[in-house]
Amino acid sequence: MNPRAIGLCRADELEEGQARGFDPWQCGKDSVFAVRHQGQLRVYRNSCPHLDVRMEYRKDRFLSADGQLIVCYAHGAQFLPQTGECVYGPCLGQKLEALACSVEEGWLVLKTPGCTA
Repeated sequence: MNPRAIGLCRADELEEGQARGFDPWQCGKDSVFAVRHQGQLRVYRNSCPHLDVRMEYRKDRFLSADGQLIVCYAHGAQFLPQTGECVYGPCLGQKLEALACSVEEGWLVLKTPGCTA
């Protein structure tokens, strides 16, 4: 594994239509989350572009009930998992901050250094 990469989880642990929060820099909260949508893994900063608040309403609850949209539970904004673009809510047209990631040796790894808290 790349020494500058941070392993988040085994890639096969994140199933289709699932999202999971992580605290890769030990900041005391899940500062990023990963989502698997249409077979693709993506990692986003856990912060709504509207008010810079955390997205989930409880641990690992980032998605709509059908698993098709990322939802900010603070004020109902909805985002496309594949691009992070807001398609409904107060930040319409804005995007979640995507973070560089890849799958290395079976692990989903984050390539962005530093704490984003």
